[in-house]
Amino acid sequence: QNYMNNMKFYKLTMDMDRENDIVCHFDKKFNIPQNTLITGKYYDKWDDKLTIYYSMEEGNIWTDYLANDKGWFLVSDKLKRVLEFVNSDIQFLKVTVEEYKNTNLVKEYYFANVLRVVDALCLKKSKYFETEIPGIGTVYTVSKYGIYSNKVENSDVFKLANRQQVPLFVSEKFKKLIEEKQITGIKLTEIDVDASES
Repeated sequence: QNYMNNMKFYKLTMDMDRENDIVCHFDKKFNIPQNTLITGKYYDKWDDKLTIYYSMEEGNIWTDYLANDKGWFLVSDKLKRVLEFVNSDIQFLKVTVEEYKNTNLVKEYYFANVLRVVDALCLKKSKYFETEIPGIGTVYTVSKYGIYSNKVENSDVFKLANRQQVPLFVSEKFKKLIEEKQITGIKLTEIDVDASES
């Protein structure tokens, strides 16, 4: 029980303080909708031969979490191994990242589609406002997240239910691992935790 009380969790975002990192763009042929890989649902129509592009002028540093137009979690092989090691449920979709003009500047990356969704949102510890939507009910727009640690189900990488599936959250274990492995491109912001047994 004491262990639960000390658990820390973080919201995972892209590290925006860096410069000259690669930013990936999807060409016109790429017609997979934005929400495909953010709602925590398995995607079964993926084509491993897909390519996305970047421009050297815009940035040329390969980070482990690569920026991209859709805001999807695009990870290197190194970060993929960390994600496979921790407690989560993630679908990895291979993609080729290539420079627009120079096809030799190419690497394989993976879209990490996080499927682990837990019902752990703690409104008491969150900052939010409510909107009533006919036919749907109350929708919470959350600007600052809080969670119940006892509802995370020991997950190290997860999303929240209640239509909050866009942001990714991670545990202290994940944080320590990416620090050890010197994973780049990720920023973690600690969130509030309620350890009560409600």
